[in-house]
Amino acid sequence: MLGEAKRAMNVAEIEAKSILTPTGGFLTGFSHTLNPYVGCSLGGSLCGMACYAAEMPFSSREAAPWGQSLKVKLNAASLYRRDHARVRRKGERLSIFMSSVTDPYVPQERRYRITRGILTEMVEFPPDTLVLQTHAPNVLWDIETLCRLHERCRLTVQISIETDRETLPGFPRHAYSVSARLAALRELTEVGLKTVGVVSPLLPLAEPESFATRLGEAASSVILDHYLIGDGSPDGARTRRRKAVRDLTVPELIAAADGNDWNTLEKFDQIVKTFRTVLGNERVGVSADGFRAMADCT
Repeated sequence: MLGEAKRAMNVAEIEAKSILTPTGGFLTGFSHTLNPYVGCSLGGSLCGMACYAAEMPFSSREAAPWGQSLKVKLNAASLYRRDHARVRRKGERLSIFMSSVTDPYVPQERRYRITRGILTEMVEFPPDTLVLQTHAPNVLWDIETLCRLHERCRLTVQISIETDRETLPGFPRHAYSVSARLAALRELTEVGLKTVGVVSPLLPLAEPESFATRLGEAASSVILDHYLIGDGSPDGARTRRRKAVRDLTVPELIAAADGNDWNTLEKFDQIVKTFRTVLGNERVGVSADGFRAMADCT
């Protein structure tokens, strides 16, 4: 592990008003999103520089730059129980994507255990479907709870790994090493959980075929996504306008790291083809359709 990116963090404890948010758009097919925190303390690392959430409207309303502010929803577990009851009283399906605009396993989770509290409630009051997506091997903290929840609902655990390179020129360091995230996927898979390695957003790869093989050995399935089709804006406008490092945008950083072809859908399609050749079509999903299909959230 390379360790979490170090920068000044403003951590605030709050009482939220709700925890389940009806969703649509890129996450059409899921009924709700669930975010235990507001903001993300991984925002100063490589994943934070390329994160779609950094340009979401709520981020622009925060006083601190992306990655320097985290709000902890202290009452998240009790809110989940309340919101779960409301959904069930209406007879509605509950298909949750956790999390869409934060990471459920930010380093502060070790202290606050907000995600653990929610998962514990879910064991007693399960959704129909839960996709738990994180960037952090810290998800292993809750492996026993996840195994219990797996018996109660359709559960998928997803870990994002945007590149096979431990360092990418011009980008900040990883919050967690590629090898640590692959190892976490493998451990989750070995205990019988459904797992997905999420290459999103795709960043330059050193050895695409080898990376596909490594992901295939660690996870049940793989999802590939590109900011041009996956950041929730037409033609990747959010990603293209965001100044990420030294006043450079993410596409400019990508081009400087390994050529502008990585900013094209032609290159993305080539990588998708490579992964499907290595792993088979059924194990490789693409963008929003891939997220829905791998989760079986219908």
